Amino acid sequence: MAEQTHDGSLLGVAIRDVSRLRKVVGVVAQHGFGEVLTRIPFAAQLLGATPSRRGKEAEGTPAERFARLLAALGPTYIKLGQVLSMRSDLLPAEYVQALSKLQDKAPPIPYADVQSVIAEGLGRPAEEIFAEIDQEPIATASIGQAHLARTRDGKRVVVKVQRPGIGTTMRGDLDLLFIAAKALEASIDEMRLVTPSAIVAEFEKSLLRELNFSAELANLVRMRALLDPDRPVIAPAPLPELSCRTVLTMEYFEGRPVRALTPKSPEAKHAVEQILHAMCKGVFVDGFFHGDPHAGNILVNDEGTLCFLDLGLVGTLSAEQRDDLVTLVLGTIMDDASTVARVLLKIGTPTQRIDIGELKSEITRVRAQYVMVRSVKDLDTRGFIEEFANAAGKYRVKLATEYSVLAKSAGTIEGLVRTLDPDVDVIPIIRPYVEKIFGERWAPDKVVQQALGGATGMASLLRTVPTHVDQILHDMETGNVQVRPIMPKLDALPDRLHDSATRVAVAVFSASMSICAAIMVPDRAEHFFDYAKITLFFVAFTAAVAGWFVTWWWHWLGRGINLRVTPLLRFFRRG
Repeated sequence: MAEQTHDGSLLGVAIRDVSRLRKVVGVVAQHGFGEVLTRIPFAAQLLGATPSRRGKEAEGTPAERFARLLAALGPTYIKLGQVLSMRSDLLPAEYVQALSKLQDKAPPIPYADVQSVIAEGLGRPAEEIFAEIDQEPIATASIGQAHLARTRDGKRVVVKVQRPGIGTTMRGDLDLLFIAAKALEASIDEMRLVTPSAIVAEFEKSLLRELNFSAELANLVRMRALLDPDRPVIAPAPLPELSCRTVLTMEYFEGRPVRALTPKSPEAKHAVEQILHAMCKGVFVDGFFHGDPHAGNILVNDEGTLCFLDLGLVGTLSAEQRDDLVTLVLGTIMDDASTVARVLLKIGTPTQRIDIGELKSEITRVRAQYVMVRSVKDLDTRGFIEEFANAAGKYRVKLATEYSVLAKSAGTIEGLVRTLDPDVDVIPIIRPYVEKIFGERWAPDKVVQQALGGATGMASLLRTVPTHVDQILHDMETGNVQVRPIMPKLDALPDRLHDSATRVAVAVFSASMSICAAIMVPDRAEHFFDYAKITLFFVAFTAAVAGWFVTWWWHWLGRGINLRVTPLLRFFRRG
């Protein structure tokens, strides 16, 4: 369906969606987060919210209230909560646990709207495309819902239809989220470390991909091509000729969710082993895996064939990332804290200096506590991920999104396996895939290729060294080499002095205008000079008020925030 274009200006968004913004702020206050509004300049006053107003929704822990808040705000915020539940490197464990329980539910779409979406998306009425289509949905969600149908050639299919207008609604909510993120960054110093605007930008990309059913179709095609044909694990076959951005048609798989299997039964053990094989192959070999493999997204039939559903969220790992992952696993198994620390710093982005010795000690402790196990009943993936995330936060290491999806997927699989067959031995299942990559890494042809590449790079470097040394010596002889000590506080002194002098100048100007206005207070209006005096009074009075306002505003903003033009311009730009 065609979506409306939206204004790229944050100011335009705020004006256009002010009523929605006021509603969001009201819900925030009701759930007990009104104190946040007091940290944002004039937010409560401009939006008519009372920060102290709290409803029954404000009961419970902050994590529970935050999850309820997102659920109350609607589908966009529920999706945001689901994305945040994968960012254990950013949020405390209790928040991740609360957000992981958010359910993506919505009222059913009327069948007339379903027909309209199909006709608009596929260019023909649903009655002409399908021989029959059930009016009652088999599943509903915030973005769309699914119906059973039969094609003209008699094939049973599932038709996933996007909710009308959901794209426009979610884009508007994304704009409001971006405004809120920018306001938090401008008002709360701690938020600069978390960078909520970057999280919203990342979430926007994910959500817009999910709004395009063509992306899920491509994921289905890729998953079917990569799954091992010798194992009883499949993904539904999509029908591209009956699909578009708002409609996805795929073959129907008759089965039941794996959660319906009897725990520790032969069927449950078979399902667990096949799921683990499929996920290990996807992570270690293909670099493409299901991002949300919970029990409702995996079906099993009477023959023991499993089917992965809902591939809107997938994880991808490059060859280098998979290689780093294997190195991380091998380093952990061999208790090589130096290797693990080096890989962790490579796969993440340190934002401050890190004490390597402390990091190694932390790695050794976490390994001893969570990794020295053989079966899932002894494994605590959630605890390991939480400790890993805590360490990342402690040392200010920002992890790539791909590893966040992997951590979420691993935790989900662990919960599924723990429920169905906690006695399964995971080592024999994982070992072949790790050995495969390890063998490929040290294959003679690859070793030779890497050696030749390294030798070529080293030769190129050696050829340029004399030129660089000559340039350095020349710069030293001519006095062009400058050595300057780095002292952040001292380097900031000129800017602070200039800032303070400017504030004093504005304050002196305001005081001068105040005195002038007091001297020129008019007592009558009879002659020409009286009217001139009145005019000068208003000029001085206006200048004094403006000067004092600027002085006060500048001082208020200056509490830990440097007023620069570039961030201000960025704030008023969307993206």
